[in-house]
Amino acid sequence: MKKVVLTICLTVVSAAMAMAQQAPAMPFITIDRNPASLAMGGTQATQSLYNPAATALTGSDVAFSFQSWAPAAAKSTNLNLMGGFKFGGFGLNVLAAYQAGASYETMDSSGNVGAAFTPSDLLIGLGAGFAFSKTLSAGLNLKLAHSTLAKDAGYTSVAADIFVMYKGKGLKATAGIASLGLPIKSGDNSYGLPASAKLGAAYELAFGTSAVTLAADFDLFFTGGIGAGLGAQYDWNKTVFVRAGYHLGTGAAPIPSFASIGLGAKFFGVHIDLSYLTASEALGNTLAIGLGYSF
Repeated sequence: MKKVVLTICLTVVSAAMAMAQQAPAMPFITIDRNPASLAMGGTQATQSLYNPAATALTGSDVAFSFQSWAPAAAKSTNLNLMGGFKFGGFGLNVLAAYQAGASYETMDSSGNVGAAFTPSDLLIGLGAGFAFSKTLSAGLNLKLAHSTLAKDAGYTSVAADIFVMYKGKGLKATAGIASLGLPIKSGDNSYGLPASAKLGAAYELAFGTSAVTLAADFDLFFTGGIGAGLGAQYDWNKTVFVRAGYHLGTGAAPIPSFASIGLGAKFFGVHIDLSYLTASEALGNTLAIGLGYSF
């Protein structure tokens, strides 16, 4: 059985790596919509709001976030609702995200200027995870993505994330395939989604009433490029949080490089999180704020 699973995984990865090295379609699928992990270099892989395998092992969290994404470039306004719900050894994840880009004037075939048009993206996700024990779990996300680029030009695709996760004393580690889905067809051309082989880990070291968490993510994108995030968080009494990180995006990676900082506060399960991205021509001055409840 192990040989069969390994053969299937190698076949999927080999086929995906054989695709042309090109910028992926629908890069918005990979945006980290959680301000807390975004402030730590986008290290979202072990987070319950992203990974249903993590939800099955950790706990429940629901959050709403607003992002002013890439205000100097894409000028996108993102509204995101995320939830991870734990029921015994099961985890259920939901995601609904809408983002609107910068409006532009339209023009008909005669050159007459028409009404302004606002491009938009929609992402809906549903995931489930199961804990085989107190330390090991697996999870699956299914996502429906739609992008409207012009009045008569829209594209739709479906994608899936598959993860396994380990949780030990202070350590969380996960591995899987992210955003594996149907390519986008445009005329005679085909554009792959930002699918990747993904690894993630986080380690918490507690001392007294404080704790330091280190987190790292790594993505090998099948359409070319590498994404890697490294972040740190200091928290006092699980109440006040200070975060910082760096994300590296190379080649055709859907998210370019950036540095990040952030703050958070949590009282009686209610948490407020803020992140700010800098040191990036494309993503500089990106601001995200979120409100959520952990239980």
